[in-house]
Amino acid sequence: MSINHLTQMPLGLAIQRGNIPNFSGVQKFGYNTAVGTVFETIWENGSLYAYPITPTTAVATSTSTDDNDSLLHIYGLDSNWDLADEVITVGGSASTTSFIRVFRSVLENANTGVVNVGKITTTVNSLPVSIVDVGYGQSLQAVYSIPRNYRGFLMSIDVGTSKQKEVEAKFMQRPLNGNTFQTKSLITSFGTPFRKDYLVPEILSEQSDLEIRAKADATTSISAGFQLILEKVVQS
Repeated sequence: MSINHLTQMPLGLAIQRGNIPNFSGVQKFGYNTAVGTVFETIWENGSLYAYPITPTTAVATSTSTDDNDSLLHIYGLDSNWDLADEVITVGGSASTTSFIRVFRSVLENANTGVVNVGKITTTVNSLPVSIVDVGYGQSLQAVYSIPRNYRGFLMSIDVGTSKQKEVEAKFMQRPLNGNTFQTKSLITSFGTPFRKDYLVPEILSEQSDLEIRAKADATTSISAGFQLILEKVVQS
């Protein structure tokens, strides 16, 4: 683990403690229970993730009415592509913030029991953008978007599977104003967990969409994640 000699502690810890101005850390991890022979985004809804085009307020609903009135904390980017978060009520009113991206949702207070009973889906512009599957209490989506006036440094990626299957996974970036996802890292494995740490981090530009996609030679569950360091670009 690298040491930041200004703070005499591991770099990641120094960043998370706020000891290094204008830098912050992001950990994204996802899970897809049924990846088939065609590439899918690693998140709870399966298939490829669809991104909102127009910023809209967010609504959370559940497949179980037992989750109604639970409090859900959603994290994403607002209409200006700035970091934004808000606590909304499952089965209740829409957010006051208009979101262009939602990349994480966390159950803060369960209405019944200690975790969500049903599948909680957050939608923006009628698109499912974040899902908390039954019993998990937090979304599992290997999806993120770089905020405005930030740039990201890709520090690591990881992929795992529950079966002895041929797996191909790729970390992808879609830059601002682009319509094409570009493969920035490619992983092939035969049922063996894989992790790559970057000695030379990939630089990811502001307002880029990021995700991990995977496919297998037969249906299997796949987990995947990535770590970023964000740098706030100070405007002159």
